[in-house]
Amino acid sequence: MAYLKIFPIKVTDKKALDYITNPDKTDEKLLVSSFGCSPETADLEFSMTREMAKKNGMDKGDNLAFHLIQSFKPGEVDAETAHRLGQQFADEVLKRKYEYVISTHVDKNHIHNHIIFNAASFVDHHKYVSNKRSYHKLCRISNRICHENGLATSMPTGEKGKSYKENMEYHRGTSWKAKLRVAVDKAIWTSINYEEFLQKMQLAGYEVRQGKHLSFRAPEQKNFTYMKSLGSYYSEDSIQLRLEKNRHQVKLPRNATREVRLYVKMTTYVTTGNRAGFENWAKLNNLKEAAMTFNYLSENNLLNYALFQQHIADMSGSIQATEEQIEILTSEISQQKVIQKYCDTYRLCRKIVEEGKSATNQKSYKAKHQAEYQLHDSLKKQLQELGVTKIPSATRQQQKIDTLEKNLSSSKDELQNLKKQQQKLNIVRENFEHLLLSSAPAKEQEKDPAKTPEASL
Repeated sequence: MAYLKIFPIKVTDKKALDYITNPDKTDEKLLVSSFGCSPETADLEFSMTREMAKKNGMDKGDNLAFHLIQSFKPGEVDAETAHRLGQQFADEVLKRKYEYVISTHVDKNHIHNHIIFNAASFVDHHKYVSNKRSYHKLCRISNRICHENGLATSMPTGEKGKSYKENMEYHRGTSWKAKLRVAVDKAIWTSINYEEFLQKMQLAGYEVRQGKHLSFRAPEQKNFTYMKSLGSYYSEDSIQLRLEKNRHQVKLPRNATREVRLYVKMTTYVTTGNRAGFENWAKLNNLKEAAMTFNYLSENNLLNYALFQQHIADMSGSIQATEEQIEILTSEISQQKVIQKYCDTYRLCRKIVEEGKSATNQKSYKAKHQAEYQLHDSLKKQLQELGVTKIPSATRQQQKIDTLEKNLSSSKDELQNLKKQQQKLNIVRENFEHLLLSSAPAKEQEKDPAKTPEASL
């Protein structure tokens, strides 16, 4: 489990940075990393960014930086894993918009990360807002990362706690909320859209109320239960996300032979205009969905079952490829913005260095501009490590970023369109599954109760 603490830095960030990068605490600095800056000159780069923020009218608050401490239970993780999880945590929290330095300390019996990040963003110069809400968000992200990596979670998430009575009932599975959670999970698992989810809840016996907040009431329950009271996993946004995941999961029926036979029956109307076949199918399903299904099959020339299966696979492949492209473009934009920040600062420092060559008292000049000289050398090295040997003009670098962002926007639009198409396709596929279930012989359903319509709800 990871415990979090966050403190504002108001006086000096250099002392804090020197402390967290102490070689005695970080295995001779092997466990020190950074983003958007160099650990050696982070305080100077932080200051430059804050000055730019001030020029752009974003000088809000007196915080210079923030100090995050992420502590792990003794023996739970090794130093390298803790450092990797800390980087993942910092990247997600700060969205690669704020410079930060992260170090992993191994001088105590519990391994812990120190993350110091600038109060101002080098991307949009906005100041980081630290409050109770943002802290709970940090905890939720940390909890999820810990959970994904097999670690325990214990940090608060801002959710209302349970009373003793409710807690006991919950663990016995007898409370209204515990029963509602089970019903909701079951309905979500067997639904591919929000409307179907609500229908499944009604069929399960729950009364639905859709006001400002979604709520349900069991037949013998006195009051409605708000979904938000069940925890963040059951919020309306979380339900939508879980349903979205269902749309991407292809679940093929067990009896492929019957499925093929049913597919042929469904496509008969498309190819021959078999009214009787259409009416028979419509009795079992919503008329609107039936029409949409047949139109989709016809418009996409999917009157061959093998082609239909391939179409499903191709759609999933296209979505995956587009998501990968979005990830690549997002990473490239992030890197180019870092390069842009380095180049802008390097130009300022280079100007001061060049002017120093003609200064009357060069020793006095260098002493006055020691920070700029130090940054000049550090930034030159960082740019070389990023493969930049010739400093591009500010206009050219911005054009490069604009092109990447345009491509990213197009890829996101394409992904949205593909997911809409997949949503339609999944409804068609879901209709197959419902029809297979409905057309199964009664004896077969009796033998296997799990195959009955009631059991699937």
